[in-house]
Amino acid sequence: MARAEERPGLTGQIRMLLSLAGASGKRWLVGTVGASVVLAALDTLGVAAMVPLTQLATGADTDEGTLGTISDFFGTDDPGTLIPIVAGFVALFFIAKSIGSLAFRWWLLGRTTRVAALTAAEMARRYMLSPFAAHRTRKMSEIYRSIGEATNQSASVLLALVTISTDALVLIAITGVLAVASPVVTIFAVVLFGVLVYGSQVALKRTQHRLGEEFAAASLQAWQYLLPGLDGFREARLTSSSGSFVDGYRGAKLRQARASRLVGIVSDAPRYLLEIGFVVAIMGISAILFATGTPEHAITVLGVFAAASLRALPTMTRISANIATIRIGRAGLRILTDAADELASQPSHDEERRSAERYEGDIELRDVTFRYPDSDQPVVHGLDLRIAENRTTAFVGSSGAGKSTLVDLVLGLLTPTEGTVECGGRSIGDDPASWYAELGVVPQDVFLLNDTLAANIAFGVAPEGIDADRIAQVIAMAQLDALVAELPEGLETVVGERGVRLSGGQRQRIGLARALYRRPRVLVLDEATSALDNATEYEISSTLARLQGSMTILIVAHRLSTVRRADTLVFLKSGSVEASGTFDQVRDENPEFARLVELGDLS
Repeated sequence: MARAEERPGLTGQIRMLLSLAGASGKRWLVGTVGASVVLAALDTLGVAAMVPLTQLATGADTDEGTLGTISDFFGTDDPGTLIPIVAGFVALFFIAKSIGSLAFRWWLLGRTTRVAALTAAEMARRYMLSPFAAHRTRKMSEIYRSIGEATNQSASVLLALVTISTDALVLIAITGVLAVASPVVTIFAVVLFGVLVYGSQVALKRTQHRLGEEFAAASLQAWQYLLPGLDGFREARLTSSSGSFVDGYRGAKLRQARASRLVGIVSDAPRYLLEIGFVVAIMGISAILFATGTPEHAITVLGVFAAASLRALPTMTRISANIATIRIGRAGLRILTDAADELASQPSHDEERRSAERYEGDIELRDVTFRYPDSDQPVVHGLDLRIAENRTTAFVGSSGAGKSTLVDLVLGLLTPTEGTVECGGRSIGDDPASWYAELGVVPQDVFLLNDTLAANIAFGVAPEGIDADRIAQVIAMAQLDALVAELPEGLETVVGERGVRLSGGQRQRIGLARALYRRPRVLVLDEATSALDNATEYEISSTLARLQGSMTILIVAHRLSTVRRADTLVFLKSGSVEASGTFDQVRDENPEFARLVELGDLS
């Protein structure tokens, strides 16, 4: 996580946001400035046209100045004719400005919502392709917040910044028109509204920042209660703890609601202050004008000021509201950019193969040591091991022996702190995507999609790319024929979220079918049978026996009945190989393993 003093400022954070979305900052700037200039020009013309209109309404001389030019152009000095013409131009300018503002808003919303969508997708990509060792240390609630609320808040900051820049240009243009009409009145109005806007923003700054942090914290808290209540539905139900998760989630959402209410009040407060300021401004300007000039001139300037106020007051209100949006949204923008910085500092997995060369041969671990970044002690240390090709190798040992870590090293999910993992003399780190293409993995907890059985077997394959013949083959190999026959729609039956409609054994067989669908050279079963009944374990063991010799099979298991038929059994203790050989050899040579066999009644 970036330290506060190292974090980029708002400009740097916005630049990073646009970079995440693949958007060009220069194109944003050119498009925004161009549109802002056009809108400001239309506003200026509309307000400026109010000068001759009010002059005509007060009976000013039509032979001099701007009125003389208008009279000559239209060939008449009759106020009854000129007033409707000039009023029509004023209306035309304001209508054009309104249409242009709506079109600009449509364009701007399209760009910012697209930035939010592309940024969320890019953050999801970076999280999904980040190193496995880093991913295992992250909290899912923080990931969901970064991809969801933080991204949306960041896009709202971008939208607010662009809107402020456009509105500021419009205000400058309107001020210029007022300065031409009456410099004294303009100075009075600028000072009055400047003090109101600046003063209110200074007073609210700390509160706005605090509300942003409060909203971000409440969002994270809501995720932390929601995820265990839904993802851990079964445990929550059986422990009668759903109510406590709901209470926690309710408290977090109420905390968000209170923050949202305060955000609304803080954002709206300047508007009411400006409305009061408008009344004060009218009174002050009237006093100045009638004290320093003629009534006709006073009415003319008041008319121009009234027209300018129609554009300026909503504009100043938007600026105040958008300043609040930026300050409140900075917490989300900070969370997003900090997460993006962290992800950028880590290597990203490349799913494209670097060559057409395939991995073949024995798998060899050469003096492999591995320790997790958050641990001082290695889980695996100084390990040398050769795993024969097309043979079945089983890893056994007590909990904490390093079995799962060893398998993750062989899979390439973890990178050795020291040493190398090779296949056929070639490091698996040379071309991870090609190595993964050779693997089929059945974990202890098979993740199932809320999709059809066929889609779950062909995991990650687009529907049109699913090989029906291969599906049929692996269904037979994994002994899923009976299940398919029982399902109401066969392979097109939706299995439910995480396969809730299936038994544990059925889910494991689907996991085996999924692994075999990939036509792997290396099949890995990581505690895949530990939670199965004896009959299902026997069926899967029988399937593995039929596959024996056709591919390299790695088995991690606590239940020794699963590994009895392995060609080689490796007994691990404290991250090192204590003994290896056939099942009987290891039992005879290692008293600790022999004791495990005795306890398992497998002697």
